[in-house]
Amino acid sequence: MALFSNKSEALMGIDISSTGIKLVELSLSRSSYELKSMAIVPLPRDAIVENTIVDSGAVTQAVLEAVKTASPRTRRVALAVSGNAVIIKTISMLAATEFELEAQIGYEADQHVPYDIDDVFLDFHIQGASLDDPEQMDVVLVACKRDIVEDYQLVLSEAGLDTRCVDCAVFALENAAELLEEHNAILDVEESSQDENVEVHALINIGANMMNINVSIDGQMAFVRDQFYGGKNLTEEIQKEHGVSYQAAEQIKLEDFSEIHPDALERFYVGLTSELVRSLDFYSANHAEFPVRKLLLSGGCALIPNIAKELEQRLGIDAFVMNPFSVINASSRKFNKDYLNRIGPMMMVPIGLAMRGFDS
Repeated sequence: MALFSNKSEALMGIDISSTGIKLVELSLSRSSYELKSMAIVPLPRDAIVENTIVDSGAVTQAVLEAVKTASPRTRRVALAVSGNAVIIKTISMLAATEFELEAQIGYEADQHVPYDIDDVFLDFHIQGASLDDPEQMDVVLVACKRDIVEDYQLVLSEAGLDTRCVDCAVFALENAAELLEEHNAILDVEESSQDENVEVHALINIGANMMNINVSIDGQMAFVRDQFYGGKNLTEEIQKEHGVSYQAAEQIKLEDFSEIHPDALERFYVGLTSELVRSLDFYSANHAEFPVRKLLLSGGCALIPNIAKELEQRLGIDAFVMNPFSVINASSRKFNKDYLNRIGPMMMVPIGLAMRGFDS
């Protein structure tokens, strides 16, 4: 689902997180995507705090550096928002056309969004007829806080970029996941009345500060949630256990992972699994008959050695790490394939954003 977008135009995906800028530009020929340009540029600590831009100068400079490094052919951008900047709800309404719903959506949003409607951007997506009542339809309602979106747009504008699409990170994640066999298998499953044959996957993107969760039932979104938990928590556990500075703890995490004290890792995994269980319990409250059967991991934390095995053992659910560069072509003259495969899991959101330019 894209928000506020002009479709069918080349877009580069830019994921602006608390730790850095990730930029991706793709091309599409026939049914195959190709990586055209890419950049990853770190941000100073606390330049962005809980989705709020604190140091706009530093963020603008990082975007400029990313653009300079990547040298993309377009200046048109798809941007993602997440966390407390976004409210996503699935509501039931009397069946109506998209045109009819346009006229009603403001009223419906007023019933479900805890902000003044004038303070948010709104969009919606009709999922289809409700399973419980054929006269009703399920509609995904999305509200993004206007001031947060405008702050990000301003930074991109100051870097000479034109924001054409504002998306939600959980939807960009799903968009990219549809490229992959691990997730795409569910889209080929014929509709079945047998609950045990229903495919239920949880896409889990674990970044530095935030975790995006998107649960789908046979390819249809059933639950989304953003939580503030991620790699920063592991860094803090290393800092505490090893008695070092935050910067030194980050270095240990990234360069000397085998030196991390087991107690620090254990506390991180206890916290991570606790957050995941909380989200899966929220999902199960309304979909107990469709338990999650597979975890598909992405984000910076998906680079942690053996994380899929750890979560599989702790949660009792099959877990896999997603790598979009396993199916995206890339010129060996421009890109190092080993490097792309190594960082692939953390590029899912910007890749999903870049794919918006090819929506029909």
